[in-house]
Amino acid sequence: MSESKPAGRRASVVRRRRVDVLVALAILLPAVVALAIGAIGDEQTPVAGPRPPGTAELTSATVVCPGGTRAASATRVGRTPGVTGGELTVLTAPADGAATVPGPPVAAEAGGTAVVPDSAGPVVLDGSGTAAPGVVAGRDDPLAVPECRAPAYDEWLVGLGATARYATTLELVNPDDGEAVVDVALLDADGPVEEPALRGIQVPAHGVQRVDLAASAPRRELTAAHVTVTRGRVTVTARTTRDQLGRGRVTTDFLPSQATPDTENLVLGVPEGARGASLLVANPGESEVRAQVRLVTADSTFTPTDAPEIAVGPHAMQEVDLGPLLSGENGAGVVGIVVESADPVVASVQLVSRKDLVLLAPAIAVREPTAAVLPAGEKTLLLGHALRTGVVHVTSYGADGAVLREDQVEVAPDRAASLALPPEAVLVAVEPRNTRIAGVVSLPTGGGQPGLATLRLRPAETHARIPVVSPD
Repeated sequence: MSESKPAGRRASVVRRRRVDVLVALAILLPAVVALAIGAIGDEQTPVAGPRPPGTAELTSATVVCPGGTRAASATRVGRTPGVTGGELTVLTAPADGAATVPGPPVAAEAGGTAVVPDSAGPVVLDGSGTAAPGVVAGRDDPLAVPECRAPAYDEWLVGLGATARYATTLELVNPDDGEAVVDVALLDADGPVEEPALRGIQVPAHGVQRVDLAASAPRRELTAAHVTVTRGRVTVTARTTRDQLGRGRVTTDFLPSQATPDTENLVLGVPEGARGASLLVANPGESEVRAQVRLVTADSTFTPTDAPEIAVGPHAMQEVDLGPLLSGENGAGVVGIVVESADPVVASVQLVSRKDLVLLAPAIAVREPTAAVLPAGEKTLLLGHALRTGVVHVTSYGADGAVLREDQVEVAPDRAASLALPPEAVLVAVEPRNTRIAGVVSLPTGGGQPGLATLRLRPAETHARIPVVSPD
């Protein structure tokens, strides 16, 4: 009996210690796990929270040039700075054709250009591998220079006409093997416009579809259009003709598109002595928007004392006469117009210069080196929209790829800078060094058919955006 008691006591002590350890672990482990999870969530790990898309060098690219305005129109292809270049496959269509067919490939190397044979009509350029990055193209039409660009899925056109005097034709080019479908939603001064003929427009594979608004959706008032591609890929171009019905010249220009609404829209390229200038502002939002106009010169950006305050209703468009603002002292030296608003809007400017129709849309921000293909002749590069004081390097190339001239242009916020380019230049490379910029090339012509053409700088297509997918 005397030997069993100590054994019992030892067993009791051991059991009490085991219970104490389990209780301590039950209390501490959840706290440790909670702290560890909190620490992991605070770290900048690859899977913590949403991340912006990454980038990779472009391996496939498509650029579409709309049809020209004359039978002898030709398409020229070039490259942006810093890319190797290579051979591009080509599809071309007759000026009034409804389908593109394969043509001989063209080789566009760095610093050089090449002309696409038989390219008066729409042209589709495709590059793959090292030939994909940095493809730029343009036409040699002197009075109306269309933008050659990649297909877009959602964009705006402001200031479309659908009458005999002022008529817009939409040219839709499908570069792919499958059918594409496009919706065009119109807005006017009173709000949305119902036009069933502009819904579900079908563009055949490798096809060209033209929509004459005066025939399919006639209206006396100008309209804005929200263009969305619901299937496939399409490049949309708005060719607008001003016809005085026997009382003057018939002139044509291309209305540039705007990718997204913005609260600050800078329109560059306003010529001296312009007449009949109108600003068109469209509001894609649900509430009324108020906007104001400011004028841009080489020295400053200012608000004229008699500048009107613009009120645009929801899903509507407003037209403003710019004549009083651009005449007299206010208009001296003006090369651009800024439309500022509390909520995003889309805008354009239409005017007549030397009896020639001129259509302008907001300039596009450029942060990386880019290039533009231009027709030969007098030309001036206008730069603005700088975030800070900086320098822009401009290189002009001739048709043989030789460097004609290199220039350094100083830019600063709230002012415009201009540079006269060599008349024989057909490719201009623009490299902003330490600030974003936006630019337009102004191309005046003289002779028996004087007028003005403009072409916006566009960001170079050199990299693809790769979305980052992470677990929930």
